[in-house]
Amino acid sequence: MIEFKADNIFSDGMILQRDAENFITGSGEGEMTLTLERDDRICGRSRIAADGRWRIAVPAGKADCMPYTIKIRCGNMMQVISDVLFGDVFHITGQSNMELPLNRTYDPFKGDVPVPEEELIREFRVPIELCFEAGKESTTFSDGSWVRACDDKDLNISAAGYYFAKKLFKETGVPIGLVNTSAGGSAIEGRIPAEVCREFHELDPVTDMVTAKGYMENTLAEGEKTEREWNEYVESRDKIGKDIIAGRYPECSKCTVPLWVNDLPDVNDFSGRIWFWKEFDIPEGSDLTDAILILGTLVDADMTYVNGVNVGETTYLYPPRYYRIPKGLLKTGVNRIAVRLDINSGAGGFTEGKRFCVKLGEQIIGLEGEWSYSIAVKAPRRGIVEFLPSKELAVYAHMTAPAYRLPFKGMLVYQGETNCGNADIYDGLFRRFVEYYRQRCGYNIPVVSVQLPNWTPGGEGWVKIRQKQLECCNIPDTTMAVTLGMGENNDLHPIDKESVGDALCDCVLRLIYGRGDPRPVDPTDIRRTSEGILVAFREEVRLTDKNTRYFEVHTPDGWAPVNVRESRGGLLLDCSAENADKVRYAWLPDADSPAAEGVSGRLVPTFESAI
Repeated sequence: MIEFKADNIFSDGMILQRDAENFITGSGEGEMTLTLERDDRICGRSRIAADGRWRIAVPAGKADCMPYTIKIRCGNMMQVISDVLFGDVFHITGQSNMELPLNRTYDPFKGDVPVPEEELIREFRVPIELCFEAGKESTTFSDGSWVRACDDKDLNISAAGYYFAKKLFKETGVPIGLVNTSAGGSAIEGRIPAEVCREFHELDPVTDMVTAKGYMENTLAEGEKTEREWNEYVESRDKIGKDIIAGRYPECSKCTVPLWVNDLPDVNDFSGRIWFWKEFDIPEGSDLTDAILILGTLVDADMTYVNGVNVGETTYLYPPRYYRIPKGLLKTGVNRIAVRLDINSGAGGFTEGKRFCVKLGEQIIGLEGEWSYSIAVKAPRRGIVEFLPSKELAVYAHMTAPAYRLPFKGMLVYQGETNCGNADIYDGLFRRFVEYYRQRCGYNIPVVSVQLPNWTPGGEGWVKIRQKQLECCNIPDTTMAVTLGMGENNDLHPIDKESVGDALCDCVLRLIYGRGDPRPVDPTDIRRTSEGILVAFREEVRLTDKNTRYFEVHTPDGWAPVNVRESRGGLLLDCSAENADKVRYAWLPDADSPAAEGVSGRLVPTFESAI
């Protein structure tokens, strides 16, 4: 029997790019003829090739909110693809901040995340599938399905992608499709093939390593062994945990939460396990039916108990600890909480600046302040466990290359965090990523990137990446969304993805739909005047915060902050030094209060520029 099947991305609920020729592709057996019908009218024919692949053209269609049915026939067999729309389709890619789903943007102090209602916003989530084989390219994504936003009850859709699509749909009325190939921790060089990586000789040692035979299998096995042995070492030596869970407390010391463990008087460069516990009172008459334990973020892994019952656990440092407490577990009067904290990297604790409390409806019972703690196990630092998605080639073969065969309205890239360690070559890598993508897809796909937001631990590399992202805006048909103030200084994964989505939408409306100048509001001229240094911008700029930390001038003595005021023609920096040679703005990883914006409302990006 002849068998054939369309590739996964061509499935129920798909959105095809309007006003473009789309090709449905698939696999089959036998050199047979296929016909394509749209609403029962034949509109295309093709044959299964000798290699078992086929493709069949779908005539260009106008944007339409009414769904179509597509039928593909081969002999007496037929595949039906229902609920098909023509609209604007975007390739969204990047790291965890693009991958971050709506369910991770939950803020217990603001209520549940609104469930999407839009049936004309749809996402195809490409599964994370790594490959390090040089020369390998898949022709299609291995798995995945289209999900309508209104059907995504688990809120797994990309939060930044969803809010972008929501605003764009409101502006255009056109169905919006998202093909999501993001992968947490992935580098920009993970999206280009080996031959392009080798244009950057700084990458040669790693490229050689990852393309060696058996690299991925051996590295995964070594990592699993390292984690297993460290966990077994700690678990076998913990002699106090069971008693603490049961409320029988050993000899202990006192501490104040939040804290970093290495700030404790008897701890330094700590790896191992520490138990923390505390008793708290719930007043009579409290509503105990809807209780959430909120522990901010913890470093590294925790297992948390309330009144002797495990209410939640998280195996790594980034996710917020929001643990729902089962009904009937809490009681009025004295309750107890115990946190088992495993630290494998020499530094851990309760993240400062986060909330620590029990939330009973609108009632908040604070957990900050005095806790007890006892060291259960001191262990050697866990060995290095390589994070494979961060390596060269990682997400190229199976997650990037198949996208070349699809027509998109544009591409959104939220990436750069992983590249802070090699920020000096980021602009070159990003340029080659865009150039090579365009070369392979055969059209000049518009690209919008996201300038990294504020995050205190990012350091100098973080800010350098911002500058490189700005410099890449001189690539034709690209621009950048500025997100200063949209981050959280103590969290790599800020939850305000609605503001990010809005900023991306504004860029897309300008760059792709022609609604204004798409270029960032960056300096166009910097010169000395009798009153100081005048910085002119692409549009009129106003000050929103006179934070003098944000504007700096460089002289042979180094960088120094200066006062700034609005002036005719731009912003005037209070500096009369004749030897001043450079100006920079928001050159701080924790720049969380944007100080300047254009009259269009767009934020001025982080920049460094010569006078």
